[in-house]
Amino acid sequence: MTIHTLSDETDPETRRVRRNLARLQVLLERRRVRAVAMRGVRGALGGGASFAALVKLKLAGSLLLKGGLALLVGLCFAWPVVAGLLLGLVLVVLAVVGAFEGEAPSCPDSCWSASRRRDRLRELIDERLGWLESRTGPAPRYRRP
Repeated sequence: MTIHTLSDETDPETRRVRRNLARLQVLLERRRVRAVAMRGVRGALGGGASFAALVKLKLAGSLLLKGGLALLVGLCFAWPVVAGLLLGLVLVVLAVVGAFEGEAPSCPDSCWSASRRRDRLRELIDERLGWLESRTGPAPRYRRP
């Protein structure tokens, strides 16, 4: 980590790049929160609607059975969260097994699907962080992610 002098902090290019970097980091975090929240809302709405339908139509005998069916429907609507948890569990089990066998588990790059917009946002953030560390060359310009 480099030590920044007072002149570095008052440089207008540095302030502009720092502001831009902060904005890009907020965009990335907001995207993460929005994706998780939407998955949760989809699951809750699907589970609630199916529970209400089961109660109204009296298709399932007990309240416990109705709740179980509503939970299954809710999980179907929020499947990315469930899939992520299952993938995380599998990776933890593979890591434990690999540690006992002396090798580390690896996942090819094709395992993780990524959006181009998120990748571009991360590239812009890395570019600004790199420039703030080295301060060589022209300052990065504003570009839409």
